[in-house]
Amino acid sequence: MSIGGKLYLSVALKEGTLQLGRSLNISEELSMYHRLLNIFIASQDPQLETILQGMQPEERFSHQFFCSPNVDETDLSDYSVIILDFESVAPEFLERIEAIKDDPVVVIGCFTSDSFPILAENFHLFDQVWIKPLAADKLQASFAGILRHLKEREETILGQKYLDTLIDSLPDLIWFKDARGAHLKVNDSFCRTVNKTKAQIEGRGHYYIWDLEPDEYAQGEYICLESEEIVLNTKETCLFDETVKCGDELRKFKTYKSPIFDTDGEVIGTVGFARDVTDLQNLLIELNILIEGLPFPVMVTDKDRNITSVNQKFINIFALDRTEFIGKKVDFLIDDSKSFTRSKRWIIEKEKEGLLLLSKNKVLKIHDERLQDIFGVLAGHVYIFVDITLEHQYKNKLLIDAHTDHLTKLNNRRSLQDFMRKTPCQSGTALLLTDLDNFKEVNDQHGHVEGDKVLVAFSDLLQQLFPAENLFRLGGDEFAIILPQMEGSDRPKQCAEQLLTGFEVKVARKFPHTKISVSIGIAMDVDDGDFGELFKKADMALYDSKKTGKSAYTLGANSL
Repeated sequence: MSIGGKLYLSVALKEGTLQLGRSLNISEELSMYHRLLNIFIASQDPQLETILQGMQPEERFSHQFFCSPNVDETDLSDYSVIILDFESVAPEFLERIEAIKDDPVVVIGCFTSDSFPILAENFHLFDQVWIKPLAADKLQASFAGILRHLKEREETILGQKYLDTLIDSLPDLIWFKDARGAHLKVNDSFCRTVNKTKAQIEGRGHYYIWDLEPDEYAQGEYICLESEEIVLNTKETCLFDETVKCGDELRKFKTYKSPIFDTDGEVIGTVGFARDVTDLQNLLIELNILIEGLPFPVMVTDKDRNITSVNQKFINIFALDRTEFIGKKVDFLIDDSKSFTRSKRWIIEKEKEGLLLLSKNKVLKIHDERLQDIFGVLAGHVYIFVDITLEHQYKNKLLIDAHTDHLTKLNNRRSLQDFMRKTPCQSGTALLLTDLDNFKEVNDQHGHVEGDKVLVAFSDLLQQLFPAENLFRLGGDEFAIILPQMEGSDRPKQCAEQLLTGFEVKVARKFPHTKISVSIGIAMDVDDGDFGELFKKADMALYDSKKTGKSAYTLGANSL
């Protein structure tokens, strides 16, 4: 006979599934325990004890024998195995066996042909039956099987305790179901959530456990049946977002469900693991409300810069549908040239302090704020688009003012220095330096206001003849004109002649009460050189022009 009511459970994770079988050798994993088996032999015959004494115990088990015919004086609750020899024990003793049969105790009856009527009447009380006369080898083999089964039962119980301790220590909901949806095992968190005990839950379905109303159950609301079917059919671990009714409120769960396979590979149920993310979802909603209420565009990404959330102001500036970029990399918002946004509405400009987005009427500065978890590890980014239009305009105005002569609106000496520092002096570059003749007399005789009018009139003439970016007021009545890519000296001479003619018509005639005129010095760079040498040559040529009678131009030496 086998020991009745025994169940051998195997639980092992494999490729995202749970394997369940009828037996498992977990001796190696359960080395923390040791069991002592007390074995009571109710007999006057020493042969039984003699035969069994030579049996080796199972690993991590030991046993000791107590042999006595005085069964009435024995506390049977102390023993794991009770052997009754009915040549020594009265049949009335079986009433005590009947009382303890629900306990995990193995009862063995030793019978002769004379005591078979007792066996026939009480057969259900015995886990093993030994027939006298006893054969030592058969008796030992039978007893070895009993020790083995006791070990397997102990390890199964211990394995169940390990499993229960593990799942009950977790804050998330865990459950095991059969293929019909009945709950076989749940953890304490599950019980607290549904406000029921394990005894009330195990063996029951979703309808009862979650206190669903009949119409809710009929409509399939909050019962998660569809996700269970998916797991059973796909035979794979699946992740679901599920809404569950807990009492009078709804809760949001992030749920992992895996199929349970028997030893034949057939799906016999599911195991579920659910994390209540309601508070997290509410936090995300609050975060969304917060970023929607901010007065500027906001974009949130994960640590890999995948876009996770944006506000409406952000959508407006990029003119894209939300579904187009959520989950995409940040670079998705930029076109292939890296100069414009994908919508072509904004120019992208890099500065030392960060990226700028420029449109016709607005300038946005992008602030990249790092999000860190409690361990200081990067968790994501928040991009804030701040409107700096006024600041940018003011900054540009300051730059313009710093590089512009306030009277003539031409580039000033500082601008010229920047130009020479950033721009190489290439072969074919011509430089014209000009100086207004008799300008000091204008200021002395007619006042500085009149002198300023002369300067403004001269600067207007220069802008009519030459590109504004090539004109510079060096100070007082001195001006510089840079002409790149001149081939030979004829073109600079023509420019000088145009300037002399224009001055006579547009400036001198406008101020007939003065003796104002202009002198010009020209220098050409025939080889790649530097502006310093070019200025020296032009300055010497200007000196020669003034020395020879003014209102003239001179081409400097070594400029041909």
